[in-house]
Amino acid sequence: MMQGTEQMKQVAIIIPAYNEAENIDANLSLIKQHLQTVPNVLFTLMVVDDGSNDETAAIVLRRSESDAQIKLLCLSRNFGKEDAIHAGLAHARAYDAAIVMDSDLQHPPALIPLMIEKWQESFPVVEAVKKSRGGEPRSKQLLVRGYYRLFNFFTELRISGDTDFKLLDAQVIEAYLQLPEHNRFFRGLIKWMNYPAAQLAFDVPKSVRLDSTWTRIGLFRYAISSITSFTAFPLQIVTVLGAITFVMSLLIGLMVLWDKLGGNAVDGFTTVILLLLLIGSVLMFSVGLIGTYVGKIYDEVKSRPNYLVDKKRSNVENTEKK
Repeated sequence: MMQGTEQMKQVAIIIPAYNEAENIDANLSLIKQHLQTVPNVLFTLMVVDDGSNDETAAIVLRRSESDAQIKLLCLSRNFGKEDAIHAGLAHARAYDAAIVMDSDLQHPPALIPLMIEKWQESFPVVEAVKKSRGGEPRSKQLLVRGYYRLFNFFTELRISGDTDFKLLDAQVIEAYLQLPEHNRFFRGLIKWMNYPAAQLAFDVPKSVRLDSTWTRIGLFRYAISSITSFTAFPLQIVTVLGAITFVMSLLIGLMVLWDKLGGNAVDGFTTVILLLLLIGSVLMFSVGLIGTYVGKIYDEVKSRPNYLVDKKRSNVENTEKK
């Protein structure tokens, strides 16, 4: 499928968007400018509106009425970026490849021609990797580095610098859609599938958005979800903490017994209180960690769809498998 460039290929560019009314029209125009330099490829810009509560969907729909290269896929509510990507890929089965990129231009569209070149060299995955994180605050950069180290340690998958800005061949798209889990982490799953990949490094440009849609709490929840979706290893922390508190309790108990037998026991309950606080904290942490995994099991057992499409407002051909 990827041999030569004579045959016209069809590539979908999947752009999840949430409340991007101020910039989406200009951003689509800029993306299209970079597509004009790519020969023998027919591009479709598929904007996945993730339940925006502004005019994002209306703007894209009006643009699509005069520009056949632009399509709109509306979700019934805000399901989150991971599910928006899933929806876009599910509707891109008929294409030879798909490119996933952000709508705020922090994924430089100038890389798209290079991605196509690598794909035509028979790489089923082409991924853009961050050389630097642009103008992010120092505190956020430290938190992100800490997250990557934890993810690498727990899952043994190295995703440092990885982004959602990727080109996927049709075979990779199909393999991704065949994965049965409900809680998805796009970057991690593509890395886990381990298809041959080419990497393109880039410096993150400034976002055209004034405010990020990601809060620190949202990023923290996203980090917890991504790690627990890939490994049950954190559950072993419960066992380790239990062993540590048992050893500490045993040592303190022997010390108290020794003082008691030697007639040097000190009145008061300081040691008991400290032990209760320590053990209580460990138990609460352990219950919370186990509860996180039980919650994920609950989500999987319910088997609800990852997303729902608002077909009346969408004009993308349905290629989902029934």
